[in-house]
Amino acid sequence: MPLSAEQLASFETRLKSLRRQVGGAVSDRLHRHGLEAHEDAALPNRRLDTDDEAAAEAATSMDIAHVARDAEELAGLDEALERVASGEYGACIDCGEDIAVARLSANPAAARCCECQERSERAALVARRTRA
Repeated sequence: MPLSAEQLASFETRLKSLRRQVGGAVSDRLHRHGLEAHEDAALPNRRLDTDDEAAAEAATSMDIAHVARDAEELAGLDEALERVASGEYGACIDCGEDIAVARLSANPAAARCCECQERSERAALVARRTRA
């Protein structure tokens, strides 16, 4: 069943709120090092925190992974907001069927119904295995 206007407005509000939260987290990670704010975006120089090169490298890798994960989440939220604007929100991008409200409640940026998401994840797993 398609979303009601009230449900759609509620999901749009949640998506915008999540977008602000995740965007703020990325901004904080890239623009704040300690207590002083910086205008230039950059990750903290972890080599200043320790003289252990391996620990610094591990911390830098974690910073990069966090930013990459947040960037992916921001892209998903932006895509969901575009679907809201185009009137396509709530429909699976693969099969066109309605995405269950419970799924959208759990993940407002969901682009696929459960069945298509499972199929997409299986295909991605097979692709990763064949590359390895």
